[in-house]
Amino acid sequence: MKQNRWIKRMLHAGIQTLILLVGITFLSFLLSWLSPGDAAERMLKKSGMMVTEEQLEAKREELGIDQPLLVQYKNWLVKLCKGDLGTSYKSKKEVVQELAKNLPYTAALTAVAMILVILISLPVGILCAQHRNGLFDNIWRGVTYLFSSLPSFFVALLLMYVLALKLGLLPVIATRNWKGILMPALVLALTLSAWYIRQVRAIVLKELSKGYIDGLKSRGISRRKILFGHVLKNSMLPLVTLFGISIGNMMGGTTIVESIFSWPGVGKMAVDAINYRDYPVIQGYVVWMALIFLVINFAVDASYQFFDPRVRKGVEKDG
Repeated sequence: MKQNRWIKRMLHAGIQTLILLVGITFLSFLLSWLSPGDAAERMLKKSGMMVTEEQLEAKREELGIDQPLLVQYKNWLVKLCKGDLGTSYKSKKEVVQELAKNLPYTAALTAVAMILVILISLPVGILCAQHRNGLFDNIWRGVTYLFSSLPSFFVALLLMYVLALKLGLLPVIATRNWKGILMPALVLALTLSAWYIRQVRAIVLKELSKGYIDGLKSRGISRRKILFGHVLKNSMLPLVTLFGISIGNMMGGTTIVESIFSWPGVGKMAVDAINYRDYPVIQGYVVWMALIFLVINFAVDASYQFFDPRVRKGVEKDG
């Protein structure tokens, strides 16, 4: 009985995933097809030679973009089912290889940025809730409002000016080492932390207003233990959801930050592909974005059973 229910759940999730993936990829394919510009013309003009209509037609036929939209999408979808995302127009390499080359850099940037976000936002958000409407809380609320209103490219330029040009601590263009990754990670961490501090503060304040807090205080448990031993633990479900969404966003590539610092991640790869009309790489990026969000959502849902015994008991009861 349990096995049958598990199989049904997996089939239902698989069908939903398939429908979502087809919908997202078709929409991306349609937008690429409707966008102005011609990949064949762009490739031929790169050679610096005069381009004739016969050459354009031959190039379009070679790339497979001379066919109707539905035929192009069907051919691409058949290749996708075989694990083939096509070949990049620009690099002449397999799109899978391009993704595999750039993904480690995006993963490293995501990991460093999220570590910084957690180290900044969790303690500051909890302390802001503890000292609600006090001097500490008011100062940090002002700081978070300031950084929330600043776009990431402005924060990046500000850090470049201060840390690179004035102090000479970090390189302007990101190098592929810890110094190179630090400044783009700081930009992401500062902009995200400004939002997370407010979210953590609100979640902790809501938890502090619950009745069990009075019970813990009446038993003589210290405020520090209440905050970090009980409140933080009971606040993990919404926090895990927030962190999961951010990880999914960053694993899809932070296009602005990666482009500004020339960090060779999937975000910069996607921007370059759009500029070059490299449709196979664009489609490969869309597939990656869809898959990473599906995986992250599944991981977040699975983690609920670990952080909340009530969810675990509900799953066992259903099973």
